Amino acid sequence: MIGAAFRVMLLSLVRDRAALVMAFVLPTVIFSIFAAIFSGAIGDRIRIHLGLADLAGTPATHRLMDALAADPSLRVTRLDAKSLAEVAREVRAGEVDVALALRGDLIAGSTGDAPAPADQPIVLVENPAKALATPIALGQLQRVLNEALPDVVLSRVIADVERTGKIGADERRFLDDAFAEQRAKKEPFSFASLVERVSTASGTANARVSYYAGAITAVFLLFAAMQGALSLVEERESGLSDRLMAGPGGLPVVVLGKFGFLTAQGVIQAGLIFLAAGLLYGVEIGPHWPAFLAACLLVSAMAAGLALAACALAASRQQAHLAATFGVLLLSAIGGSMVPRFLMPPWLQQAGWLTPNAWAIEAYQSALGEGFAAALPALAVLAAVALAGLGVALTAVSRRTI
Repeated sequence: MIGAAFRVMLLSLVRDRAALVMAFVLPTVIFSIFAAIFSGAIGDRIRIHLGLADLAGTPATHRLMDALAADPSLRVTRLDAKSLAEVAREVRAGEVDVALALRGDLIAGSTGDAPAPADQPIVLVENPAKALATPIALGQLQRVLNEALPDVVLSRVIADVERTGKIGADERRFLDDAFAEQRAKKEPFSFASLVERVSTASGTANARVSYYAGAITAVFLLFAAMQGALSLVEERESGLSDRLMAGPGGLPVVVLGKFGFLTAQGVIQAGLIFLAAGLLYGVEIGPHWPAFLAACLLVSAMAAGLALAACALAASRQQAHLAATFGVLLLSAIGGSMVPRFLMPPWLQQAGWLTPNAWAIEAYQSALGEGFAAALPALAVLAAVALAGLGVALTAVSRRTI
């Protein structure tokens, strides 16, 4: 009976070509779209649209304009604006995400007076509807200043020291000449390379995309398993389950057959998603393929167990559909399948550990990054959830046969 239930579900899927395409083609297509979106929306690949307006027209502002325009992490548009009001109008109209207006010389003058408001030569014009662009623009501006115009940054520091009376005009002139000479030689300033970046990524694997491969796999396997498990409700409402009860083993063996089929289907779907991730984005399975296969198997079993449990407990087709849509969407949102959990509030990050999606993502990340030993805790949780879901489904259908 277990084999017969497996075969029935397989034949029904093969004969329905639309369902076959949705089961095995749609997941890879959706993953490719999400990977393209989120791989460029997280981390150092966020490319905001920055507007630049040089209202001062000094050599220093020209250098900053050129340095920002040459930065590959920004999409720069030079605004033909003559005033701050015109710059603000461009931002308000959505022509750019955020704008920088250079209204004064960046090189601090030699004066004993306190800095005036106009001594802030750069004005950032932001749009509240695109608040995320503001800190990104400020961070990129500071980085470009440190890397491409360090003499400008130092000149403003020295101007502050000069105002205190600790150095005179001669010392200031000497330092300005020294900075100009170093800039002419194109020698880097030491503070511009103060930080060394070290990544935890191993080899050439695309860790950012591998995260979304695991995240999309978790949510798609849950949806696909729910759709397959709905056959339990259909069989019950059509009266077919009454006849299946008379067979060897009754309904529990039918549930076991469905569990085997949904698990095998999930493994194939996961394999196709990660195949697309490898071909399109360079995600590597590498030497950790045993841990990866274990993750695929247990994530699929987890999805199958939860889906069968939900449909076995559902009193009607409407209840099963609610679990298959709102339930899966809720688990996916909290568990990090839609938005990375590190972007969520702390309490929601902790709540994510109560969802199977978070453990599925953790299993794939650990398996691909460090291997079986690191993934073992997540795999154990997934195995426990799969067994618990299967146990609930078997108990539910057994009570209906009594």
